[in-house]
Order: sequence, then structure tokens, then C-alpha cells
Amino acid sequence: MIGIVILNYETWDATLKCIKSIEKTENTESVRVYLIDNASSSDMPVALKQYINDHDVVYISSKENRGYAAGNNLGIRKALEDQCGYILISNNDIVYRKKSIETMCEFLKEKHGGIVGPQVVDPQGKHQPSVAMVKTGMKEIFRFYTVLKCFQRKAMMKYQGMHLQKDSQFRVFHVSGCCFMMDGQTAEFLYPLDENTFLYDEELIIGIKMQQANKQTWYNGKAIVEHHHGYTTQRNSAFMQKCIRDSEQYYCREYLHAPSVVLRVLYIYRNVLAWIRGIKI
Repeated sequence: MIGIVILNYETWDATLKCIKSIEKTENTESVRVYLIDNASSSDMPVALKQYINDHDVVYISSKENRGYAAGNNLGIRKALEDQCGYILISNNDIVYRKKSIETMCEFLKEKHGGIVGPQVVDPQGKHQPSVAMVKTGMKEIFRFYTVLKCFQRKAMMKYQGMHLQKDSQFRVFHVSGCCFMMDGQTAEFLYPLDENTFLYDEELIIGIKMQQANKQTWYNGKAIVEHHHGYTTQRNSAFMQKCIRDSEQYYCREYLHAPSVVLRVLYIYRNVLAWIRGIKI
């Protein structure tokens, strides 16, 4: 059975659209959806309540919003308890195309486990960056996650695997946290996800843990999903910038062991950037 963990916060309509798209993907494996609500302030719409009642959807309501990793951990734990052979982590703003889920599952069977991420496109069908080919170290942080990326376009394309055929299959360091599938053994190894980041950099951490365990992470361009970016985070740009800053500080400190002076430079840079964007808004 494939357990699909979907994290919701406020954007119920997007969640219903995501779940309905799963129903149309044509899976030979049985599928069970684990819907986790991260303490939304708004009530669940009647249409979604009805859908949950009529389908194999496990609904879990968190008492507080503790972020991406903590919310997904609730679903992963339940899926493992239900002995799901494969677990798919999904943003609620993902729309699944035909056979996308089955393609990822069959791929993991062929590769005997690990993680696989699909090809991610925008609503117009344009291919989007969704992988990193190498570990994101301090060099990559400065080159590709600051204003310096404007002068590193070719290098950034290679870092993101954008120079490779979009419908091919290849090994990567990590895939996007918006959508990826793992086999049950890998899920048991990664559980619980590090809950010290609220949003952002979770996939960077997963990539390092996979490398340390000598486990494989793949991109499969035959599986295609649409990502409708920003249903939640665009509502509060200041909050989004804070999450980026805090997650980056944690990742660089705990996983890259960056010196304090480097952390301070990044901290100041993120604060200045947030201030500039605040003025524009």
C-alpha cells in the first residue's frame, strides 16, 4: 500500500484539489491518504468532509502548527503503523498527473528502495527546478542562495540538474520537499524528520542523512506533477523570510558546522533582504 501524507494549513480548497487528482492517477497499488491539518484557524469545508467520509482518507488534526517536518511526522508515523510499503510526502498545492504516483512506486521497486522525486512543472507545464545534484555546502549557499546567483547562471543550472533531459532518470543529492516518495525502510530510517526547521531546508537535511546512510536518491522525469506554488507562504512574506533565515542558520550551524562569523554574515544578509522586500511590498 502507498501512504500519501498531505499537509494542510488553511488552504482547504487546494487540499481537496490535490486529493481529487490522486484519485485520477490510476494506481495498481492500493492508496491511502493521510491528511494532516497543522492547526488551521478556519473550518474544513463541507465538500472536503464529505470526501473524507466517502474515501480511504485518514484525517489527523494537530493541536498546534509546528511546521513542515513536525506535521509530516504525524502522517509518516501513522503510515508506518499501517505498514505502508511506500510513503509519498506531498504539499497540498500539488496536482498529480496520470500514472505519476504509480511511476514513482514502480521505479523504487526497480531500484530496491530509497527516495525518488518526480518532474515538477508549473500550472502552465513549464519544467521547474526540483533537485540538487550535489550537497549544498557553504560554497553552494553563497553561490546559489544569495544575490551571487545572478552571476552564476550556468553553474546554478548544473547544480539544479536543469542541463539534463527533463524526462530522463538520474541520481541526485536531494529532491524537492514538495513531493517525493520513499520506500518503507527508508521512511523508518528518516523518521522522525528533523523538527528544528519550521519551513525550508528540510530536503537539504534529508539529502545529508541519505548520503550518510549510503542510500540512493533519484529523479524520475517520467512521473510529472504540477506545483501551484505559494498557496500558504505567499500570504505572509515577512513570515516566509523569517523561516528562510532561521532554517538556513540551523542547517549551516548543525549540518555544515559553519563558523559563527559566517553565520552572522548570512543572518545580516537575510535581514537586509527581508527589509528591502518589505519596503517593496
